[in-house]
Amino acid sequence: MKRNIKIYEMTLFHLTILLLLFGMVMLYSASGTIAINKFGWGKYNFFINKHIIRVAIGSIGLLIVYNLNLELIRRHSKNILFLSWIVILIAYLLSEINGLTTRRFLIINGQNILTTSDFSRFSIILFTAYFIDENKKNINDIKLLSKEFLPYFIITILLIIGQPDFSSAFIISTIIISMLLVAGIKLKYFLSILIPSSIASLLILLSKPYAKSRLLSWLTGDDYNPTTQMARSIQAIYNGGFWGQGFGNSIIKEGFIAEGHTDFILPIISEELGFAGIFCLFVSFFIFYFICIRICKNSPNIFCLMLTLGIAFNILFYFLINSSYVIGLLPPTGLAVPFISYGGSHTLFTLISIGIILNISKYSNIYRRKYYE
Repeated sequence: MKRNIKIYEMTLFHLTILLLLFGMVMLYSASGTIAINKFGWGKYNFFINKHIIRVAIGSIGLLIVYNLNLELIRRHSKNILFLSWIVILIAYLLSEINGLTTRRFLIINGQNILTTSDFSRFSIILFTAYFIDENKKNINDIKLLSKEFLPYFIITILLIIGQPDFSSAFIISTIIISMLLVAGIKLKYFLSILIPSSIASLLILLSKPYAKSRLLSWLTGDDYNPTTQMARSIQAIYNGGFWGQGFGNSIIKEGFIAEGHTDFILPIISEELGFAGIFCLFVSFFIFYFICIRICKNSPNIFCLMLTLGIAFNILFYFLINSSYVIGLLPPTGLAVPFISYGGSHTLFTLISIGIILNISKYSNIYRRKYYE
């Protein structure tokens, strides 16, 4: 039966533009006071100007991958993963040379060039889709999993934990395990991966004072002290009511909350646009997920299907986890809101990921015209 999936490709493209434009508008509102406090008067547009440049760079990346041969991407999946490891190790080395306490960023000449976990997350999703495609008939072969997949997965997670970046390690693990479950991995193998990795991650987490303190503050309720980020975030959401205080009228952004242009931009959106604005944003992300699922169902091969699904999980999980911790359901994790938050690396890799899905949609459309019309 003829199925024209061009409509999904165009809808995804238009939704991406809409979310990016919405993000720019809200970032303009959220970041002005923060920019003035950091850099002084006359720098109100500092963050939005840099963000626009990053969106432009990401858009170029989107166009490049949209026109790449998907087989070329598939064939070099493992090499891209190796490259992400090298980038992390370079970031480690430069951090040691410069005496920095964190190794999360590739910093050259004082400039943050890349958040390395964003690259690693993208590359391990790509590699997992490649592994499932190559071994779809033997996905439950424990020897194959142990030899051809687990070492790459474990090395990636350990490198990220070593930065340290527990939040990224957690969400990457969640995405990859979800992909394996969809691919048909048996529950006993799933648990054999999940339980040891969870125990090891918890032990490492508790060995880090700052991470232990953050987790205990959330568990004991200290995060709800009126002076904390989370309490002020919840108050801002309450202040917004149903229709909000109006664009630009958020109070919390006036020095009452840190990272209002990145991790905690949703409370500002809620205070200004109310429940109605946040609801529309939720609907937009679930429409995005639905479109990705439709593209999955029309994918011409397992690699395209799993890669689209992994990217969809990545973007949706990021949004849902951020939404959860700004209302206290999860401890603060430092994860950005896709398309919305200020940031270079996550914007770049989000747009590259969208370019890949659009490429898959285009390829699926060509494939169906060739073989079914």
